[in-house]
Amino acid sequence: MKKITLVALSAVLVLALAGCDKKGGSSAAAIKAAANGDYSKLKVEKDPATKKAYDFGGMEVTIYDWWSNPDALPASKSQEDQANYRKYLEETYNFKLVQKDLQAGWGGHPAEVADYCITGGDDARIFIIDQRSALSGAQNGLWADISKVPDIDWNKKKWNKAVCSVLPGYTFAVGMPEPRQCIFFNKRVLQENGFNPDEPYDLQKAGKWTWAKFEEMCDALTKDTNNDGIIDQYALSGFNSEFAAPAIYSNGGQITGRDSNGKLYLDTGDKTMEAWNWVKDIFTKYNKPADEGANWDYFKSDFLNGFTAFYNDQEYDAQPNGMLADMKDDWGMVCFPLGPNGDGKYFTMNQDNMLIIPAYYPQEKVNKIFKIYDFWSDDVPGYEDDDAWKEFYYGSFRDTRAVDETMQYMMDNSKSWDAWLVPGFNWAPISWSVCAGADPQETIESMRNELQAALDDINE
Repeated sequence: MKKITLVALSAVLVLALAGCDKKGGSSAAAIKAAANGDYSKLKVEKDPATKKAYDFGGMEVTIYDWWSNPDALPASKSQEDQANYRKYLEETYNFKLVQKDLQAGWGGHPAEVADYCITGGDDARIFIIDQRSALSGAQNGLWADISKVPDIDWNKKKWNKAVCSVLPGYTFAVGMPEPRQCIFFNKRVLQENGFNPDEPYDLQKAGKWTWAKFEEMCDALTKDTNNDGIIDQYALSGFNSEFAAPAIYSNGGQITGRDSNGKLYLDTGDKTMEAWNWVKDIFTKYNKPADEGANWDYFKSDFLNGFTAFYNDQEYDAQPNGMLADMKDDWGMVCFPLGPNGDGKYFTMNQDNMLIIPAYYPQEKVNKIFKIYDFWSDDVPGYEDDDAWKEFYYGSFRDTRAVDETMQYMMDNSKSWDAWLVPGFNWAPISWSVCAGADPQETIESMRNELQAALDDINE
């Protein structure tokens, strides 16, 4: 699903026109012509060092991932326009760039990347990596420092700010961040229990979709409907770890922090522990228990079948092949509610793939590779709608508010966090225990040595 999303996003999101009317840029007539496929009138960029048009001498750069087929034909008009514009850029600035599969598979990709970054080669490569190797590669000096590359406009809208801030100066990407943690809600269940079916949307829009309001609604939705003394209606179908992480960060806390020397540590500060205790409270009071013999992911089918009002997970459940596609009841999606000690901004948590350049190359070569990527990833003239990314998502939802409101918040505020990047740092068992009713402080202390050991491996 992640691969499908990334490919689709890259086909659409690189298409936002930006910066063409700045002083010294292409004329309005040139931009209009380019929007119709005539790029000949566009201003050719000059290298500030030579004062001449950029010429990369036929340099060939390859972006390696674990899924791309470079021979795939454009599947839409926008992809065709993107391909034509990139051909123009390659001819104008004398370079070639292709994205392809490294042929190591997802499992073997990190080792192949690390091996190349150590031993090197005569070619020119950019690698797409994920959380398995980002921190370890940086700690071992395998990634080039792209902050040293001259003549890069980092203010362009195309840059994925969430990815660029994972390891500032080393990781980069273009396009909008991938939306993640969210709360889905069943409109029928809300309405049958006296709520406006769009109440979560209305609260979110007013900035009042908070822990307190969420808990208030959960309390009203969890009840004994037949007066037999046993709760038989619950508010939440909860995915514990996907609930705990955004709860912590929504309250201004963190799973891991960094000390003054940049070393990682397990965070147990007041804001973090307040969130852990709130998570325990929500799950022990309002989360629907598993029926006897149920699968581990029973909560998914409980929401799908209309037994609960709320369900938390990630946005991919809403995609065309996701679990909610054929849900009988109408549903919506909002961001995670705001904690009392957070920054007051709705958000998602970044877990996007990242691009790096091997530090094996001399800086001059790094400069050329990155500038080539800067050209190649630039905006296609004529695709000037800043909301173009929304078209990919509208078909996944039952209403437009999930995209226009909720996902807009997510795109505007994708938070970087370290905990997901550390190999062997399996904090999820804390959430399993806490959501089952265990004391958060005691649970964390019981796992502290194990978790700190994983952090220490990176700290070294």
